[in-house]
Amino acid sequence: MKKMKIASIVTLVVGLAVLVAGGVFFIIKQNEASKAGDADYLVEMGDFVMEDSDGAVAWKFTEVGKGTLTTNNHTNDYDFQWAIEDDKMRIRTDWLYEMDNEYTYEVNQGAKTLTLTNGDETYKFVANRE
Repeated sequence: MKKMKIASIVTLVVGLAVLVAGGVFFIIKQNEASKAGDADYLVEMGDFVMEDSDGAVAWKFTEVGKGTLTTNNHTNDYDFQWAIEDDKMRIRTDWLYEMDNEYTYEVNQGAKTLTLTNGDETYKFVANRE
């Protein structure tokens, strides 16, 4: 009888450990899925215009990892590469010289915005989809 009680307690403890581990993996996978969702959303929306720039500054996410940008209403367009890792967005721009920037980012699909923060600087882009 005592062996049955010990076996039951051990089974309960192992079961709870497996349940907790499963919960942790579930949360990790959900976070990874939302980051992939952000990348897909940026490509789906395509064009994002910086607030208060009258359309002069615009980024176009053409595919995951690639895009074009302008700072002068498309007089000049430049290619850029981008990646999302954790809560960071890395942008490498083929400008007059190569620039490599990293921002903390937030995508708000409801408001159709992309917000980039680097130190005290914050840039807010709004989806420009007709």
